[in-house]
Amino acid sequence: MQSFKNRLRGLIELLPYGVDLRLWLGRKRLGITYRGVFESHSEAMGSVSSSNNQYDLINRQKALHEKEERQSLDRPIPYFDYPLLFWLSRLLKPAGCVLDLGGSVGHFFYRSQQYFQHPPGIHWKIAELPEAAELGRRFAVERKATGLSFFDSSERAPWSAADILMTAGTLQYMEESIEGVIGRFESKPTHILINSLPMHPTQDFWTLQDLGTCEVPYRISSQLSWLEGLSRQGYRIVDRWSQPRRIEIPFYRNRLVESYHGFYLTREK
Repeated sequence: MQSFKNRLRGLIELLPYGVDLRLWLGRKRLGITYRGVFESHSEAMGSVSSSNNQYDLINRQKALHEKEERQSLDRPIPYFDYPLLFWLSRLLKPAGCVLDLGGSVGHFFYRSQQYFQHPPGIHWKIAELPEAAELGRRFAVERKATGLSFFDSSERAPWSAADILMTAGTLQYMEESIEGVIGRFESKPTHILINSLPMHPTQDFWTLQDLGTCEVPYRISSQLSWLEGLSRQGYRIVDRWSQPRRIEIPFYRNRLVESYHGFYLTREK
């Protein structure tokens, strides 16, 4: 049966737009899939399926799966987050402050303590959507996690100063650019740690990511323009890394994404 499927797949891919056709036909089986290319978040949002357009559904599901979320707090850090762990263990100082953008219910705060002892007096602030933030507060009380706090990332009030801005797998879901995020702070963070960011070599665009339960706008950043934007903000790259991970959008072969990227940047004095 498998050999027949492989032959069928090969025959489909020989057709004009065969690879695109295979991706389209197999979208339910493939899990997370993508469709369309858009110039902006609002344009992508306008094409979301009307019956499946609740972005906050992902956020609300955390509260529905409280037991699983609680159990996940003490799992090992995944291998692709090791660069974050490496740099954080060197940058975090006593009484220092980390702003963890999109840090869920505190996974990295708890998991990182399996690998190094947090310096005394640190402040670890997590900016999240409201329901995830509320669940994170409950866990923090249960675990007596001093120094850990949560706030609503959608609030427009200026964010207090932080030594380190850290974020992983979040920026691509935000309408706001990284420059806009930095502009929220009362003063710019000294260090920026970013991981799991999908990037195209030359093109900025949006697509729609289908997660099964909902479909959401998903930003693909141009490596060149993204780094130029941070340079304008006064940051330079200290380290960068990548992991192979493909995003294939049916009928847009020139928008193929082959890697997700991570960076450590520091602000020039």
